[in-house]
Amino acid sequence: MAATGATFPVHFDGKKYDLKKFLRDHPGGVDTLHKYRGKSISQAMKLFGHSSSAYHMLGDFKVDSEFIDTNLTGKISGNGRIITKEEAGRDVAEIAFLEELESRLDWSKPLLCQLDAVAPDYQRWVNSAVYRHCRLFTSPLLESLTFTPWYLVPVFWIPIIAYLICTQYLEHVACGPCTNQLSTLQFIYNMSLGLLLWTSLEYSLHRWVFHYDPGSSVTLIKIHFLIHGMHHKVPFDGLRQVFPPLPACGITFILYTPLSYFFTYSQIVLAGALIGYLTYDMIHYYVHHGSPKDGTYLYAMKRYHSNHHFINHDKAFGISSKIWDYVFRTAAHVKKLGFSLRW
Repeated sequence: MAATGATFPVHFDGKKYDLKKFLRDHPGGVDTLHKYRGKSISQAMKLFGHSSSAYHMLGDFKVDSEFIDTNLTGKISGNGRIITKEEAGRDVAEIAFLEELESRLDWSKPLLCQLDAVAPDYQRWVNSAVYRHCRLFTSPLLESLTFTPWYLVPVFWIPIIAYLICTQYLEHVACGPCTNQLSTLQFIYNMSLGLLLWTSLEYSLHRWVFHYDPGSSVTLIKIHFLIHGMHHKVPFDGLRQVFPPLPACGITFILYTPLSYFFTYSQIVLAGALIGYLTYDMIHYYVHHGSPKDGTYLYAMKRYHSNHHFINHDKAFGISSKIWDYVFRTAAHVKKLGFSLRW
């Protein structure tokens, strides 16, 4: 295999892999991989403490496998996993078990109707990431509804937020002498309450709803996989990393109903909460696909969120902020590096 610009060849246990499509998605950045082009990565994987999931996912890049295409927006990969040889630093039994779990499913067909096959070990399966395209439904229409380009989120929510801010400001601040008139500072205070409310909701939903253990119930497993499990199984799929606007709008309406009884200026609070939500969704997409610079807030959050996906699934639930992780003692320790990562 020639080391051309169109490929990124590496070797592991005497087998060839092409990491070209994975370079920018690699949690450790591009620079940490460049030095291994055309070389063995066995010692590097051991040195940097890769998880069993990482060894498991390596099979998705095997050159002489049956895989047709691992492009996440292209064709669906077929089966073709790899069980590597014995080597210190790896839990070979765990990797072999993950391979066996994966073999129970046919990735060329919709996964949602096959989840009963992994139900007894769903948590271990869903937290072992793969670099594949995931089809959920047989129906092309239903399947198309599961894809959401990131830009649809601000296009949908910014006009709604702007409308709420403008109408509420005119009604309660710029109304001249009127009932329940607010100062600009009071208006901002109520919006800030909404923003703070969102940060707690972000943490609560992620920890207690998205990471709810469905047990062996196939129905609950399917629901979990739809709302969050899929994101952990295929964390590199850019079309499934923001929340579809229409379902989000429905959830917002449900949550706003009780909110309106607790806050006098509930629509102002809602505007603040929606700003928090929009910020969260954009940060979530960016920490998966963006290239933040070392020393910035988003650089720290990208590494923090990678820790949640690939090391500590039961910690680091904050995405736009770590504040509630510290409050509830679920903060993850991210290893300090002597060099900067670049994606």
